Amino acid sequence: MTEKETKDTKARILEVASTLFAENGFEGTSIRDIASAAEVNLAAVNYHFKNKNNLYCATFQMAYERMAKEINSISKHEGITTAEFTWEVYNYFIQNSSGLLNSFKLFLQPNVEIPEDFFDNSDENDFGPPGKEAFLEVLTREVGENIPETGRHWAMRMIFSDIVHFAISMSSPIMQQKCKYVKHFQPEEKKRSIFYLVEAILAYLKANPQNWK
Repeated sequence: MTEKETKDTKARILEVASTLFAENGFEGTSIRDIASAAEVNLAAVNYHFKNKNNLYCATFQMAYERMAKEINSISKHEGITTAEFTWEVYNYFIQNSSGLLNSFKLFLQPNVEIPEDFFDNSDENDFGPPGKEAFLEVLTREVGENIPETGRHWAMRMIFSDIVHFAISMSSPIMQQKCKYVKHFQPEEKKRSIFYLVEAILAYLKANPQNWK
């Protein structure tokens, strides 16, 4: 098997596993199920991932990195403000709502043994949502580095939580139907709400830097 074939096989296993874990849960998905759906033998899954826990962690990491890459690309738009950036990220979530929902289904799986070295615990600020570096870069350009890093992390988390919560809700058929008729759920109203939220959070951050010293 060539190096390309090996990479293609690994990628196919990851994609299939990601879907099955999200649809059926960690406990409801077997390695045999994944191998069958990916059209590979069990030995191939074991060769690349050793066990189901490792495969689950790899699918989560893939989803995280894929989302982070898209968010990072948005931050490169010249002169983009935090509010504009947040709106663009929200739109990305809405346009990819099924992928976002699957990612959170993976994130919320119970009964998974996460390896101790899966996360780098040396820096408490290293943990955060996908694209956190991009959020912090854009936000810092606006509020300045004189605001303590912990404060900027707080602002990033509050903004991300709001848009991801609503975007996930919008993957529901009930919400999609309801939002057709509710004024404050319309795109322009949601955009205004996001801009007001970001403005309020950044204003509080700049007015109270001492809260994070």
